[in-house]
Amino acid sequence: MNTDQWISELSTAYQSADLPFPPNKRTSLLAALSEMRSEAQKEIIAEALDIVTRHFFNKASIGEAFGPVSRIKERFGRSLEENYGLSSGPFIGMAKTYWTYKLEVGDLFPQYHNIVLSQMLLDLETTIAGLFFPTPGPATIPVAQRREAQRRTLQQYTPGIDIERFLNESPILRAGSKRGCLTAVIALVVLAALAAAYRIWV
Repeated sequence: MNTDQWISELSTAYQSADLPFPPNKRTSLLAALSEMRSEAQKEIIAEALDIVTRHFFNKASIGEAFGPVSRIKERFGRSLEENYGLSSGPFIGMAKTYWTYKLEVGDLFPQYHNIVLSQMLLDLETTIAGLFFPTPGPATIPVAQRREAQRRTLQQYTPGIDIERFLNESPILRAGSKRGCLTAVIALVVLAALAAAYRIWV
């Protein structure tokens, strides 16, 4: 997606939340990161981060993609079904939402790397990746701790999905592996902050 398409996506998210999305909000999101922001602009950005977070999880709860799912195999060489060994269920639904989101956000870089919108969307992608789709690394955390972090986040944002099935199908939690990214714990804190004060942009 380009910036216009992402603004359209946000407009849909605001509409779903029954909130207005007037021109001043769009202008704040398209502003350069280096520009000084007023308190009113900071509030707009915090609100937008909350809206897009909830929009992501709303789509994840029904397995809805942000863009063509075919891009995943084109980019990584394998489909989600081939990669995770699943064809249905809440985990593969979120995976579809996440990986299409990641690719669509990636379209903003490097051309639009210095605008608020791009960095806000990237922050959310990084947070979700750290909690649900971490890359291998030297840091380890107990599987039980990661499972609880995922459970609490799902309860907060997607209470309608089958959480136990999601946790049982998550490859990150399978086979008792304790290997993973330490940012999963940090991610839980960040997600809690997203639902509260959103101090990332203050």
